[in-house]
Amino acid sequence: MKALQWNGSNLTVNDVARPELRHGEVLVRVVSAGICNTDLEIIRGYYPFKGTLGHEFVGIIEQAPDTSLVGKRIVADINNVCQQCTMCQAGQPHHCLNRSALGIKGKDGAFAEYLTTPAENLVIVPDNVTNEQAVFAEPLAAALEIQEQVDFSQYGEAAIIGDGKLGLLICAGLAANGVETTLIGHHPERQALFKLPNITYTQSLPAKLFPVVIEATGNPSGFNNALALTQPRGTLVLKSTYSEPLVLNAGQIVVNELTIVGSRCGPMDKAVAMIAAGKLDPSCMVTKSYPLDEGVKAVGRAQEKGTLKILLSMD
Repeated sequence: MKALQWNGSNLTVNDVARPELRHGEVLVRVVSAGICNTDLEIIRGYYPFKGTLGHEFVGIIEQAPDTSLVGKRIVADINNVCQQCTMCQAGQPHHCLNRSALGIKGKDGAFAEYLTTPAENLVIVPDNVTNEQAVFAEPLAAALEIQEQVDFSQYGEAAIIGDGKLGLLICAGLAANGVETTLIGHHPERQALFKLPNITYTQSLPAKLFPVVIEATGNPSGFNNALALTQPRGTLVLKSTYSEPLVLNAGQIVVNELTIVGSRCGPMDKAVAMIAAGKLDPSCMVTKSYPLDEGVKAVGRAQEKGTLKILLSMD
């Protein structure tokens, strides 16, 4: 099979063996996969991963211990967990002490014709959800994780800094659930992507403070802007992973008694359900789809300024 792989210095499309099933896993024929900022940051040196990249995907099950699953269209949580460590036993599998992560840590990913993943990670995709929508399940789940961590019922509004792929999904997810959102970015044309109420777009930092501010720029300077917008006793949510160091002056955090929340992976089932219910359509963010053979070109396009979501098609 073909796979788009990173060896620590070069990105190439290679012919590799089809992955072998381990206990409890299913074999998935990948239909479509999305290029994420995390993939690009791995190439820039954010994390020392080598192998097949990619963790946002939709695919068809071709082989499974439970034969009733064969032929089902699915997405999957990216975290492979042990179920035995203290974090798993505490009900926090995303923080498994022995975890691997699809295309990020210890497990070849979705930029390939086939992948394997634990059956327990699967979410079946309803018929009314298209492949272009389903491929967004993982990043939308990451966006929705904030709503699992912060009780927005006690807040009337939130600000999101960064109108890239993740910032847009965070904003749309909040707005679709009735939260008044202010999106701060540099691409005003993107405010029309999600035709949802409750969204105010601005290219400059507002003069007011917010009870919840979400930093999703991927840039250390975004943290300082988020800090400046968070009201005393407010909550600052960090969604960015930075490939360069973040210089932090903790004085403002202490004086204003801020709560800092790190936020990573989220509920795949809720993401799929939100799309299926028609509450938002993330496929409006697709810029272009490339065949897997053109994977290197696709990653180059994903790195271009102004690009939103680039997909790889395996069909």
